[in-house]
Amino acid sequence: MTRTQLLLRLLLKAAWVRKDRAFTALVSVAVVATIATAALTIYSDLESKLSREFRGFGANVIVTKTSGALTPSELAGIGKTIGHAGEIVPVAYAIATEATSKSRIVVGGADIDKLRKLNSSWSFSNAGSGSALVGARVDETITHGADLQLSFGKNAAVIKPAGFFHSGSDDDSRVYIPLDDFVRLTGVHPNTALVRIEGKPRDIQAAIASLRAALPQAEAKPVRQITQAQTAVVGKTRSVVLASSAVVVVLIMLCMVATFTGSVLERRKDFAVMKALGASDRVVNFLFASESALLAVTGSIAGYILGCGIAFWIGKANFDAAILPQPLLLVPVLLGSVVLALIASTAPLRLLQQIQPAGILRGE
Repeated sequence: MTRTQLLLRLLLKAAWVRKDRAFTALVSVAVVATIATAALTIYSDLESKLSREFRGFGANVIVTKTSGALTPSELAGIGKTIGHAGEIVPVAYAIATEATSKSRIVVGGADIDKLRKLNSSWSFSNAGSGSALVGARVDETITHGADLQLSFGKNAAVIKPAGFFHSGSDDDSRVYIPLDDFVRLTGVHPNTALVRIEGKPRDIQAAIASLRAALPQAEAKPVRQITQAQTAVVGKTRSVVLASSAVVVVLIMLCMVATFTGSVLERRKDFAVMKALGASDRVVNFLFASESALLAVTGSIAGYILGCGIAFWIGKANFDAAILPQPLLLVPVLLGSVVLALIASTAPLRLLQQIQPAGILRGE
């Protein structure tokens, strides 16, 4: 039997004889590895998942041409800059007068289907077979569910609502109609593009810089409420994840120290016999540290598997999209667990060095 096989047999025998202590240490390491794996897996995929969640909150960038309308080539340039994952909704605005109440209403012309898709977080309610989207404030104060009689200077039209929406913003005071109808009634073409750029906050800022360089005659600016909220949520969520993980790791470390210390105190006679037979402090310390490392390796592998499962479940439950395991995390989690176990063994190793075989074997 080789030395490696003998060492492994001794370690397994020691763990089996004192199953309670070994199991407690194993569970402690597994909990640390589980928390670390789940936290790091969520942390690595957090920005992309939160960016996906913010997708329904509308445009995060507004491009406005300072003079004239946006040309097809400029709209194509915007699309090229933001990529296929982004969304663009050209919009034109005008002031209309409602015939019955004489109220002035901001009317926007846009692709209604694209507008609803861009603002999927809005609350929509269907109204009929019309083609317009009416804001909640307009419906409450003017229409009350009826058709709108709007005049744009010399042109007038009866606007039949297709639905009503509640956005919680200034859009609730607006009416959106199909762009073709808007251009026919007003002669005004879109000079504004509502843009949704996919990606992390730094990706959005980079895209804005590219838009400004590509469209010198237009102004590209972020929607501060959305971009700042996205950045703040990402930062706070990461802080909470890391802080809670750190607290758990510290508590489990204390548990590991207590477990290993109890193990040394229970096995004082065993270690005293080993020293009496000629084993040096270095050999005894190596055996105990090896036991701790073996438990750490076993517990970290179990914890990694469990942590990946927890991260997967959190992704499905909170983002409706799985957070997939990160294989590259296995080695850091494994090494980190071993290091933590060895650190937790520091105090017990000092007790080992203080064991005097003569006194222990005499029952002192």
